[in-house]
Amino acid sequence: MKMIITGWLLVSCAALSLSAQQRPDVGRLKQQLVGSYKLVSFVNIDQNGVAAKSPFTIGQISYDAAGRMSAQLMREGRARLTTPQSSETERATAYSGFISYFGRYTIDADKGTVTHHVEGGMSPNMVGAELVRYYEFSPDGKSLFLSVKNGDRVTGRLQWDRY
Repeated sequence: MKMIITGWLLVSCAALSLSAQQRPDVGRLKQQLVGSYKLVSFVNIDQNGVAAKSPFTIGQISYDAAGRMSAQLMREGRARLTTPQSSETERATAYSGFISYFGRYTIDADKGTVTHHVEGGMSPNMVGAELVRYYEFSPDGKSLFLSVKNGDRVTGRLQWDRY
């Protein structure tokens, strides 16, 4: 009986060790992710697979070692407000040309995702959202690619380059 238990323990430990070796290292991935990036491109992809450039062409995203992140994107060429007491239409136009949010992030190395847990944002509707992004790094580590999916279909892809 003692030999059976010892054999079972050895097999179990070996299986756990093999499984741990096959899992991506979350610590290493987090270390690779940490930094600030500028937006290089943002394309939306329709149900037919046709890519179209997003109107949000300027942006920055940052991840820190404490597990915090923030993202800002804006449309290029936004009109300045004409007066401090600008019209509701002017304010709505300015608001619609900017996306901003912040919160915690978590990495799921097995799925290849980083989830942005939105704690605050320009749009109150974003608060409490969990934005799942599929990540890839360029071979040289200078670019981060984040993809948005609907099921298995990619609906958006952003390229961010390190500052």
